[in-house]
Amino acid sequence: MEFDKIKQLIEKQEIQAISLDTSIFKAEGLKLESGLLKQLGQFSDTSIKIIIFEVVKNELLNHLEEIPKSLYTEIDRLLKDAQTYCQFEGDIDLIKASLFQGRKPEEIAYDRLDNFIETTSVEIIQVQGNIELSELLNKYFKNKSPFAGTGKKKNEFPDAMALMSLESWAKKNMKQVLVISIDNDWKRYCTHSQNLVFLESLSKCFELFQEVKPYNICRQLSEKYYQGELDFIKQAITNTLENQIFDFNIHIEANSSYQYEDEISNVSHEGNEFKIIKKPNIIFRPIKFDNDTLVVQAELNVNISIECNFYFTVWDSIDGEDVGIGANTIEKQEDLDVTVLITLIDESGKFDEDIQVDEVEIITTKIRIDFDYIEPDWRDQNDDD
Repeated sequence: MEFDKIKQLIEKQEIQAISLDTSIFKAEGLKLESGLLKQLGQFSDTSIKIIIFEVVKNELLNHLEEIPKSLYTEIDRLLKDAQTYCQFEGDIDLIKASLFQGRKPEEIAYDRLDNFIETTSVEIIQVQGNIELSELLNKYFKNKSPFAGTGKKKNEFPDAMALMSLESWAKKNMKQVLVISIDNDWKRYCTHSQNLVFLESLSKCFELFQEVKPYNICRQLSEKYYQGELDFIKQAITNTLENQIFDFNIHIEANSSYQYEDEISNVSHEGNEFKIIKKPNIIFRPIKFDNDTLVVQAELNVNISIECNFYFTVWDSIDGEDVGIGANTIEKQEDLDVTVLITLIDESGKFDEDIQVDEVEIITTKIRIDFDYIEPDWRDQNDDD
């Protein structure tokens, strides 16, 4: 459904609930305490309900549990390496207990999700009472949406239960639900539903619920930027990027005829430009507005220079081990698509003259950079000879 039509349904109060599927939580990096997911708290004291079905909740818990599990394993490995190679004599178990505060991965996951549910007033809806088993099986055997005609249909049961429960809940409560997902199966199901309205973007969801004033402010701010009056906002973004860019979750990809390990040695910010969100020149999207505070989203094209060390090995079948054959340091410039949330403050509420930048938050989660084909720097070895 088109953006303007969804906006009209919201203004007519026909849409009074929002539901997110697991794909959105994963797309936002499972960051429940920051970024766009944190902004769901703005609906806590409104008539708009945030609903999540128990199927999605259970999937989310599994993903949240995987993070501390992998961290626990990695930290354990690093500490043991520190004992071996750095002569570290500290108590590994004591350090791990301090880091995780004695909690198991599943306890950390439950605590995080419980805090998120409480702070955002999420309502968890049970499958039981909202879905008939006979109807579910009928759709399964007749290949009706959300079940596909081919493939492993059993893998689609969680989505089917969530979507059918969601539609049942919407009918019982006589409300339309805005369903936020990037899953094509969810999109197909919602397309044929009279109660579920599909949207692929969480940021656009927030934009839909903003009133006229923050829209106008974003338009005015965009005009001011192009008139050269908002350099301080650009500078605040630049400062944040320069301070945090080395902490980006950068995944290196490359092709090689040899086995290799990579190590990022330097990342530097070379410049950034706003991208147009809406034509002709709107660069800010309203996310949350509260009298003297406005949270906006901006999309940036960020140019970085990244230096990466590659260490190459081949398998020695005689000695039965990997043998180093050289290294190479490669520098590459790359343009990245980066999303930021900017919190602006103006005590007058006009956002005209006395605007201050309270916070800039980078919400881009993962970046992949391809170094194409790589191999050892044979010249360095020749020089050594």
